[in-house]
Amino acid sequence: MNELSAAELDLLNRIDAKEELRPFFFKKAKGLKWFDELDTRNYFNPTDNPAPVPAEKEGYVSVPSWPATDYLVATSPELLIEENRAFAKRVLEIIRAVTDEAIKRQFGNYRTWWQFSKIIQNVPLDLILDKDFVYIDYWLNDKYGSDLTARELGEKWLAALLEKSSKAAKSVALNLLKILYKASFHTEDLGDGGHQKAVFRFGTGQAQRITKAVADRSGRVIGKQAVSVFQDELERVLRTLGNDSHSYLWRAAVEDHSQNQSADDVEDFLIVGLRDSLGAWVREAPEASLTFVKELLQSSLLTFRRIAIHTINQNYGELNALVNYAIAEDNFKNGVRHEMWRLFRDRYPLFPETVKKQIRRTIKQLTRQDEEGVPNARASANTQAIWLAAIKDHEEALHNQYQACIKQAGSTPTHPEFLVSWYFGPIVHKSPKDREKLLAMDIDNLVNFLDGYEDPGHFQGVGLEGLVKELKVAVKAAPLKFAPNLQKFTGLDSAYVYILIEAFSELWAEKIELPWDDVWGYLLNFCRAVIQQEAFWLPENAEQRAQFVANRHWLVGSIGRLIEAGAESDEHAFSPNLLGQAQKLLLTLLKKQPGEEFKPGSDAVSIAINSPRGLCLRALINLALRSCRLADKESNGHAAAWSNLQPAFERELAKADEGEYEFITLLVECLPNFLYMSTEWISENIERIFDRERRQKWLCAMQAYAYVSNVYKEIYNYLKFNEHFIHALDDENLKHRVSDKIIQNIVIAYLRDYENLANEDSLIQRLLIRARYEELSQLIWFIWTLREKNDQALYDKIMALWPRLLQAIDTEKREGQKLASQLTTWSVFITEVNDANRDLILKVAEFVEEDHNSYELLNSIARFSAKQLEEAAAIWREMLKGSAPDYPEKAIRETFANLVKSGDNGRREALAIADEYIKRGNDKPHTILQEILNA
Repeated sequence: MNELSAAELDLLNRIDAKEELRPFFFKKAKGLKWFDELDTRNYFNPTDNPAPVPAEKEGYVSVPSWPATDYLVATSPELLIEENRAFAKRVLEIIRAVTDEAIKRQFGNYRTWWQFSKIIQNVPLDLILDKDFVYIDYWLNDKYGSDLTARELGEKWLAALLEKSSKAAKSVALNLLKILYKASFHTEDLGDGGHQKAVFRFGTGQAQRITKAVADRSGRVIGKQAVSVFQDELERVLRTLGNDSHSYLWRAAVEDHSQNQSADDVEDFLIVGLRDSLGAWVREAPEASLTFVKELLQSSLLTFRRIAIHTINQNYGELNALVNYAIAEDNFKNGVRHEMWRLFRDRYPLFPETVKKQIRRTIKQLTRQDEEGVPNARASANTQAIWLAAIKDHEEALHNQYQACIKQAGSTPTHPEFLVSWYFGPIVHKSPKDREKLLAMDIDNLVNFLDGYEDPGHFQGVGLEGLVKELKVAVKAAPLKFAPNLQKFTGLDSAYVYILIEAFSELWAEKIELPWDDVWGYLLNFCRAVIQQEAFWLPENAEQRAQFVANRHWLVGSIGRLIEAGAESDEHAFSPNLLGQAQKLLLTLLKKQPGEEFKPGSDAVSIAINSPRGLCLRALINLALRSCRLADKESNGHAAAWSNLQPAFERELAKADEGEYEFITLLVECLPNFLYMSTEWISENIERIFDRERRQKWLCAMQAYAYVSNVYKEIYNYLKFNEHFIHALDDENLKHRVSDKIIQNIVIAYLRDYENLANEDSLIQRLLIRARYEELSQLIWFIWTLREKNDQALYDKIMALWPRLLQAIDTEKREGQKLASQLTTWSVFITEVNDANRDLILKVAEFVEEDHNSYELLNSIARFSAKQLEEAAAIWREMLKGSAPDYPEKAIRETFANLVKSGDNGRREALAIADEYIKRGNDKPHTILQEILNA
């Protein structure tokens, strides 16, 4: 990099001396020539990233920009130049260090994250590690805004990555897809204790633009893995919200349609994402996608069946073999009517005659009964007319049958393709008094007003929903008016009590300056007084409200979240003097609040972390952790702090045997925390924790284990020797949720010598014997992600495993060829081709494009060609036996150049390789070679 001139150095000295000059300089400066000097002068110090500060208006904050990032953004395109690779690594380390510092200090700066999301797009993809996606995820969690960041990551970067065919681009794209389409559930809009609202971390407009830009492309380029991202998240959302069975109400049509109630809920975006990615994958790989669509068609989830039928209709040429499954009789009777009706209308003439007969037979047998079970001929005729309306224009006999049905029914079906037809208008919830009027009242008058207010019961307009929202705004505007008087609100409706707690929770989260030691005392006393009322625990207090306001379940969860927030961080926590009071409050709630229902197919972790009881348990765990941390700071251990709460955890563990599964799920999910608090307790109870005799309990524990980031030898060995891992891989309710994590555990154990290839009982050996495509594919991919580690021991382990994998793979079969293709990515670990590894590469090279992995192998060939021309050419020739990939062009150009420079033999070798490409109908490499020869 060019050294700076005397004038440029003088300019830097001036901005060192005068801070006010820096913003202007960083907006104008561009180019890596400045980087070293700026770095030396500490302008990229992680602690300089500014945190949000209170704004002049009370309750608001200002988020400052960091001028140095303007320079990094402007310069970042140069990072893609090969000779600037070292700078790219350093810039990436700056991004990591800055984000780490923000995580450590628990703040965010969406302006900085927006800048970083621009910079990272210009970092070579092979430098991006798994941990970088954790940072990206953190950026999107910024509470003051993530739309700008999401736009860069989704609309721009992800969309651009999906235009590339490299393995690295697909890997990064897949990770971004998972991060962007991660929903959370917020409780302000709960309908009852189990129904919540799903939200993305960015606005609906941004979600719409990202989905439009990437859904179709992701299915076309990445295929099943991308489709599964939308499928898995949609399933999680549907099961958490419990709204799948009536999806035809909130999403009348899978396609975009005016009858759809909305298009900007998370469920809608995920449906569109799954719909468009699946359709693109079907068109790209019809044979590979056929089984997947069939599985959707037979899913227990109504929404998935609807999407499958829609996909068959839109891609009938590719999926016509599935029409037999689509016309199942049940699909004439439930919420898939719109998609079935459209399929019949659009494709009936193309159906095989046997399918047509089955449809006609089924329609004829559709009957309706009255309340006493007596067949109703008129209603039956109307039902049959609805279905005949879809196909009546295709055959004269069907048209006559339709006319007969409407004559008997006495009317023509209105909107026959929809179960329900909607009129749409704005929904507005207003308060009988605005915030100013509420604040103008003294506390006693306000309590009397709230207690005496009767909701008119209208669907919209003035009512209770509007009133509680205005009350929250009022509380946040004048918290010190309300805090000392909270006890006066104790006997009010749950809707008001809930909104008071939520208001102070938000003030705490926003770190508003208040006398918090006093406020926390008021809050905990208020919560205790509320739950000590007998009326609070009456069954009717837990029922779903007609209005969209809180019941008891909401309140219990809100108290749990409040206490968790107060104990989660030592830097922002309530006084240690209040720990005992908070503990008693939580233990009372846990004694009385029942758990949610868990089923074998449930997403246990999602239920546990969102249910009212689970929220209280999370708070209790955080209380225990804080007590232990405080004890460690004050003395040499936390045994006494642990023993204080151990009996409570013992009781909760026992409840898992009685059908309450929140704690067993959270215990395993928080395993590192419990190991910190008491390794001995975990060791003593490990058989009770992973208890296969109680199936639902075990399913919850194993699902939660997939969220544990570390591999602990003692626990790993217990799960291994007691067959928990293998049983989980084979369990239909688990394998799709936990298999990736289990495979990664096994790989890590192998690399750490907990496993070895010589022992037939080792799990790494068991995977090879099972030889299942999904398991071996995950194993190969996970090891590839370790490519940045320069470790001889890792290399030795990989070289020992590679031939064993080749023995397990049957390259006569399609899946075996794809695994062989994936193995070519391991060429990145080879620095020198030798007798020990040569055959390993040659045996897989010809399959490289079976799973589109030529990018990695061609780069490796180029790297080998710098010192081992013959070896590089031999691998290249072997690759050309199966396919003729020509990307990346840079690798091809580099290898040809090295061959040409070596002399006549090298030129002949290069020409022979170029000729092989021409034989396969690709003359691009030949053109590249001619350019080199003529240079």
